[in-house]
Amino acid sequence: MNLKRTIFLSILIFIISVASGQDSLQLKCPLTSGISRTIRASDKDYQKTSEYGVMITSRIDTVVRAVHDGAIVIVDRNEEAKYDVVIQYKSYSFWYVGVLDPKVTKKTKIKAGDIIGSYKPGDMLELLMFNSEEPVNPRKYLKCN
Repeated sequence: MNLKRTIFLSILIFIISVASGQDSLQLKCPLTSGISRTIRASDKDYQKTSEYGVMITSRIDTVVRAVHDGAIVIVDRNEEAKYDVVIQYKSYSFWYVGVLDPKVTKKTKIKAGDIIGSYKPGDMLELLMFNSEEPVNPRKYLKCN
């Protein structure tokens, strides 16, 4: 009986540590003086809508920084004549929409806080986050003013 209990407790501790490890993910603000505004006001049905992520703006900053360590996997010009930049870290993807001028190229390894592009003060920068292609609310992990 004690062996079964020990195995059960070991498995339970492992599951809790794995689950809490995901919640320990912390993202740096992509704009040093950035203020985030949530696109969606509620977390309810977050994954069932195309409206997810956060909009970040700053009246001072001129550069966009990496929110986490990883590798650049996409640098593409979008229809607004700005750029989408994507950082991949394990199963996570961090999408930046609205980078004015990218300073990175595909396959570049970066660290959290590294400059990935330029930014026009007052513009809106959109940050989207995915875990294995499933949308994740970055607001939960983002550390902005």
